[in-house]
Amino acid sequence: MHKKEQSVETLKPAHSDTEADLMDQIATDIQAGAYAPGSWLKQIELQQRYKTSRPMIRLALDRLAQKQLIRHELNRGYYVYEADGDEVRDLLDLRAMIECAAAARIIRHGTGPECELLQKMAQNFEDLIDTGSIVQQHEANQAFHHQLLSMSGNPQISATIDDLRHRIPSAPAGQWKTRQRVKQSSIEHFEMVTAVRNRDAKALEDAIRRHIMQVA
Repeated sequence: MHKKEQSVETLKPAHSDTEADLMDQIATDIQAGAYAPGSWLKQIELQQRYKTSRPMIRLALDRLAQKQLIRHELNRGYYVYEADGDEVRDLLDLRAMIECAAAARIIRHGTGPECELLQKMAQNFEDLIDTGSIVQQHEANQAFHHQLLSMSGNPQISATIDDLRHRIPSAPAGQWKTRQRVKQSSIEHFEMVTAVRNRDAKALEDAIRRHIMQVA
């Protein structure tokens, strides 16, 4: 059951000139708790809040849903996803098992150029902690993990993880609740890069599990 949304009339008005700006503002407001988990994102209220057109609101919501930052329910609308705590832990544990099992393959198949690209993606995420929006951080994190899993040589692993992501709340709704957790995620990215370079499957498994389960 979805919770009653917080009235947008209590929020500070904003203005959005582009789709990207609007996506960033909605994502930031979700992260800040303006729209609680389970609340519906009513398009007419968002249009008034962000002082933009109805088509622009719909386009931004569609894009946020594609990025799994919110959910879309056919014939009902868009809402901030809320999953059961036990369900989330089980799904994260399943994801960790799959990615850790792929570690040995990543070590075997990862090449020098692929490691360099992974390093650049880790650095891009690090840079966006201070300069980027939540949406940009989310995209950079996704890109890093897609690159890491692509190094396994089995595209079905990445496809399976993508399917799991659809069932797990992503940032900003639940993944990065504090700035320190974002910074820790970046540290873990670099740990994974180092493990791949050192051909250390055990270290890669350890970094992956801590990263997914957020137990650092």
